[in-house]
Amino acid sequence: MGAFKFRSNHQDFWAGIMFLGLGILAVYLSRDYPLGRAMRMGPGYFPTYLGWLMITVGAIVGGRSFFRDPTEEEVTTKWAVVPLALMPASVAVFALLIDTLGLVIAVLSMLVLANASIKNFRPIEFTVNFVVLLCIAIFVFQKGLGVPFHTFWEESLGKALGELISLLGTPFRLMFGS
Repeated sequence: MGAFKFRSNHQDFWAGIMFLGLGILAVYLSRDYPLGRAMRMGPGYFPTYLGWLMITVGAIVGGRSFFRDPTEEEVTTKWAVVPLALMPASVAVFALLIDTLGLVIAVLSMLVLANASIKNFRPIEFTVNFVVLLCIAIFVFQKGLGVPFHTFWEESLGKALGELISLLGTPFRLMFGS
């Protein structure tokens, strides 16, 4: 066990900061919701306790980085800007496309953007991920929970593209008043 040092180049330090930040945000945002009890959970129960769990994990992981020397692989040399931008962008694209182009195209677009951020693209792994995510979305959310996602083949592509163009054109209509 090494001596206590500040190591801002250690992956565990930044992972701990991330978990701490997300946990604090979850607890803060769910502070006005009633907690309820374990047998009758309120809307704030899950996000509050998950936030506290993330704070705990963040403190453990981040604290561990101060007492352990990083290996060569664990040293953060530079920020990977492209993956850092593409991963949240893939989730945003999914959210934008789910209502207009359907579940299949939204999942495919999300995976294409997410895989664009990695160096060694594997087509078989991509296909398996696509099929598994699509099956989970259809069977758990559509069939099991009844979430009203439409899949690509249930509506015409022309109508979906028209809705997408309308959605993307909304800022221009608001700016120019037409």
